[in-house]
Amino acid sequence: MGNFVQEMKSTFAEHDDFFIHEEQFDHTALFLIGFNSLINFSKSNLYVRQMAELSDSVDELFTNLSDQHDVDAKQIIKAVLEGKLVILTGDDQRNAIVEPVPQNLRRSIEEPKNESPVQGPLDAFGEDIDINIGLIRMRLGTERLIHSSYQVGELPKRRISMLYLKGKAPDDLIEKIDQKLKQAHSDIETINDLNILFGAHKFVPVSHFSITELPLQAVYSLKRNRVVLFLDNTPYAFVLPHLFWDMLSTANDRNFHVSFTYLIRTLRGLGILCNLILPALYIAITSVNPEVLKIDLALFVAESREGIPLTPLFETLAMVVLVDLVTEAIIRLPKTVGPTVTMVGGVILGQGVVEAKLVSSLLVIVITAMLISGSAIVGVQNSLYIRTLKYFILIAASVFGIVGICTGLLFVCIILASFKTCDIPYMAFRITEKGDAK
Repeated sequence: MGNFVQEMKSTFAEHDDFFIHEEQFDHTALFLIGFNSLINFSKSNLYVRQMAELSDSVDELFTNLSDQHDVDAKQIIKAVLEGKLVILTGDDQRNAIVEPVPQNLRRSIEEPKNESPVQGPLDAFGEDIDINIGLIRMRLGTERLIHSSYQVGELPKRRISMLYLKGKAPDDLIEKIDQKLKQAHSDIETINDLNILFGAHKFVPVSHFSITELPLQAVYSLKRNRVVLFLDNTPYAFVLPHLFWDMLSTANDRNFHVSFTYLIRTLRGLGILCNLILPALYIAITSVNPEVLKIDLALFVAESREGIPLTPLFETLAMVVLVDLVTEAIIRLPKTVGPTVTMVGGVILGQGVVEAKLVSSLLVIVITAMLISGSAIVGVQNSLYIRTLKYFILIAASVFGIVGICTGLLFVCIILASFKTCDIPYMAFRITEKGDAK
């Protein structure tokens, strides 16, 4: 056994899934090295033996097995960690890095878990980048679909793939994203790390990209002059740039008549507005500006709050926070328990707080409408930041009433209008092929 084989054995001595297997070929000892958890050893070893039967010498065997020969120790260790099969001669004179038969560690193509297409394809992205790119190429059989691959981070390096349609995506946008990915040195462990890479602001909860698990939506975005990124071991596509109007439209909308499509998008816009102002509007008309209502409606609102010990602000804050907590609990809990929590939190708890005179029945209706309207927004990340912005408007309404709601909405519009993603204004209607946002 050569010195380098001994060195490899000591390097990975604490790894129980590491193997060193010895074979004899042409009076030469060959050592097969790798990880059992990443390599199907029996099938890979069978492949090596079959190639050995077709080879007359060790040099010919190495040539038939791989085009990566006689690399240095650093490359060999990196290849082993990446799940490759390394073959070394006993005298340390020759080595080769071989593509083995891998262990089946990937999911098959499944239905989407977080998005529900209506009358559309039911396949979804998985953790394997190559499969995800294949799902795109299956729908876009054109040479204009360009694919670039990057290695980002330090420990470990993550593979990121960039796809765009040549002649569609603006050259400035492609160059900007390419530069960001090539200059990335920090590790990309989470989706937020990728967002920070593209310049996410600490105090602006808007994401630089939209996220989808539907190949149909990714293809739709590519045709609309966008760039799509894939991160290894992440079953989503990241679409750049992300614009405000993306939360109103999806590729699935095109399955319906154009009039119905615009109706759906209008309802989503109303959903955003309702989610932002409904709790704030309740506070404004109950505590600051009741005079904006007709006298009979104002009396009805006052009667609904009769006997409530909490002020409208604390009453509304308590219910909004409680609903957000229930929403988070439903997301985190197993699917077998989630419906039970929904029933307890949505029906029993809501009825209980009304009967106990802790909140008014009108507020329960307002909170329910807010929750439903927030669910109409496209994209989980969009609904999350809309949920965050409503707290700011709610506080402003408790102090200034209707004027506070208008001021809060104006302030939100100013923030969103000043936000840029990849040097493209967030409030732009579309991206032209020449790179101008309109």
